[in-house]
Amino acid sequence: MTKKILIVDDVNFNIEFESKIILNMMSELKIDCNIDEANTVEKAYELIDNSDPYDAMIIDMNLPDGTGVEIAKYARKKSEETRLAALTIYPNEYAKERSYFDLFMKKPIMVQSFMQNFMRLLQIG
Repeated sequence: MTKKILIVDDVNFNIEFESKIILNMMSELKIDCNIDEANTVEKAYELIDNSDPYDAMIIDMNLPDGTGVEIAKYARKKSEETRLAALTIYPNEYAKERSYFDLFMKKPIMVQSFMQNFMRLLQIG
């Protein structure tokens, strides 16, 4: 079974870095994985609308055209099953939005903790 992942971040380097970590990890676990990428709220909405529900989304909280909370709310309307992770340098600022996410991941991205959090997000292992 292929896992479908959406990464939303306005910094292309972060998307590339996260994608590389996920693809390497999933390859080691022998799990197929498709990753879609968005760098705006608008693009995330478009991808959510035009695809089957995602298994997981990693969503930056601060985007040029809105917030990760908006994307999380939108994604939940499509599927309650999608696992959502917020990615932020300021996790305490979003304490009141925790109910929209299954997991909070802290920036800067540290490979080992990112991998552990991603495994928790997908409920693997």
